[in-house]
Amino acid sequence: MPVVKPHLKRCFVFIDGANLYKVLKELSLWCDYRNLIETSLNQLDFNVEICRIYFYTAYPDQFREPENYKKTRAFLEKLQKWTKWELRLGRIVYRGDTPYTKGVDVKLVSDAIFFAAQDLYDLAFFVTGDADISYCFYALKLLGKQIAVLQLPKSFSYELINESDYNLIFPKEICQKRQ
Repeated sequence: MPVVKPHLKRCFVFIDGANLYKVLKELSLWCDYRNLIETSLNQLDFNVEICRIYFYTAYPDQFREPENYKKTRAFLEKLQKWTKWELRLGRIVYRGDTPYTKGVDVKLVSDAIFFAAQDLYDLAFFVTGDADISYCFYALKLLGKQIAVLQLPKSFSYELINESDYNLIFPKEICQKRQ
């Protein structure tokens, strides 16, 4: 007999795409992002209706990193065709040869708080390891929202874990080795 999960919560997903990509690359892993979201949320003891999924990232400079730009562009064009997924772009700045994303955290936090204030979701699910957004969790709780965070290997933050209502374990078993 299958386990019946009570309740249904409206869920918005906020993915720090640059952070997720970096972690997966460091671990030499690849996974289907749609499967990652679904498998992760299945850890909860209640049902969720995924209303929207927001993916935050930036394009690499097409002249400095032409191959990376081409791959990123192809992936993001595909992502934009997925149902319920929306792309939010920041920008890349370089210090020497090292790229850094800018504007992604601000957009992610702004969207999370704005949509919460509009009462568009009950549960915010964050896929990030960036402690800079932990104060956003406090604001969301003041608005009556619950927070789940996916603990990314090598990139999780105790601040995020302590401030969230649900800490979900990264489902490494759904990933494949990157070739």
